[in-house]
Amino acid sequence: MIKIGSKKINTNIFLASLAGVSDLSYRLIAREHGAEFCFYEMFDSNSLVFTSQRKTRVEPPPHPKDLPIAVQLLGSDPDMMLKAAKKLLEMNKKITFLDINAACPMKKVIKKKSGAYLIREPEILYSIIRKLSSSLPIPITVKLRTGYLNKDISRIIKISKNCEKNGAKAVFVHGRTKAQEYTGSVDYESIKAIKDNVTIPVIASGDIFSALKAKEMIDKTGCDGVIVARGSFGNPWIFKQIKAYLRDGILLPDPPLVEKLAIAKKHLNYIEKYKKLPAKSKLGFCRKITIWYLKNFRHAAMLRDQAGRAKSVRELYSIIDTVLE
Repeated sequence: MIKIGSKKINTNIFLASLAGVSDLSYRLIAREHGAEFCFYEMFDSNSLVFTSQRKTRVEPPPHPKDLPIAVQLLGSDPDMMLKAAKKLLEMNKKITFLDINAACPMKKVIKKKSGAYLIREPEILYSIIRKLSSSLPIPITVKLRTGYLNKDISRIIKISKNCEKNGAKAVFVHGRTKAQEYTGSVDYESIKAIKDNVTIPVIASGDIFSALKAKEMIDKTGCDGVIVARGSFGNPWIFKQIKAYLRDGILLPDPPLVEKLAIAKKHLNYIEKYKKLPAKSKLGFCRKITIWYLKNFRHAAMLRDQAGRAKSVRELYSIIDTVLE
């Protein structure tokens, strides 16, 4: 259990906020295979404030099987961030806490002086934390990286401590710099330094592709929990595997191929049922999800190629059925 402000979280394993990935269908599949706490996809504060509720990606009212849940917000203007946060809480009063994204390394985000840019200009980040933590009824947390262009342990310690000082109730940290994006080694040393210098929970991410990697992260950093991101792509049972290994030291095997592909079909069914996208965009999303499940068996590469060229969701089901047969 982790305590984030006044909220008790009954797990230390989280499904990350994954833009363009962790929609309702994705979260439901993850929850069915052990994910006990999920994030919505990341929200941009400007888009939320200036877009009607009908066009936003939140699914109000919350799905009864999609709780507990947190939200991650992107932006650089404290007032705009507060307006967006209030709008989110109006849509879903059951949001457990709100996370400020100071970690996204994408160029389009950095140009807006948002995401990981806030590590470069942390005074902006502190202002956002103060504004939100003093104005909202839920805890505020922060997602950081270990640095901007270069590793600088003393600086990231200072930033983390100031986040706590200004009202953050937990720190989520990806173990790479903004410059690294998603390449290179995970920096366990910097995560450990953050953990050693704040009193609030520290939850870490970076290459959590297996139960063994989750245990390694905790052992090497002393962090309070882990966030699973890319490691869940076509692999939702990773949550059950991590929990079993952390709790009981048991390494659960992957499901047999027949079960994996049945899960893939169920995932596609959820997308068809819940995903609000134009038909062409929905097909592209379904192709991506299907390809993630088609791996580690004979002729998988050929079938991934077929899935990438599928003309309909029905064709994707047929490709999966070809393997099952």
